Amino acid sequence: KRRFVSATSVRDALSRGERMVLLDARPVSDWQRSHIPGALPVPFYDGVDGIVPHLPDDDTPIVVYCACPHAASGKIVDALRERGHRHARILDEGVLVWASRGYPIELGTP
Repeated sequence: KRRFVSATSVRDALSRGERMVLLDARPVSDWQRSHIPGALPVPFYDGVDGIVPHLPDDDTPIVVYCACPHAASGKIVDALRERGHRHARILDEGVLVWASRGYPIELGTP
């Protein structure tokens, strides 16, 4: 199964209102500074056991990103796939390229 998804395809899917789960694999402090709208913080060093029960158990795409752009997100995707979430993918270019392209970013957290 495909491991990566492009920033452009994720941006386009979001603009069409397609259902997906976005997970930010960076430290929570980075997520608090800026993140892709709707993304949930799931730091790679915490693992996935806390989030798995809350993820859809269907074909909903799960897109995981970091700034590396593959190291932290890859750990989360591997763990999710081991737990049966075969639709988990890595945002190929990472969040820094996402932001540099002017794609939507939320700053801060309420």
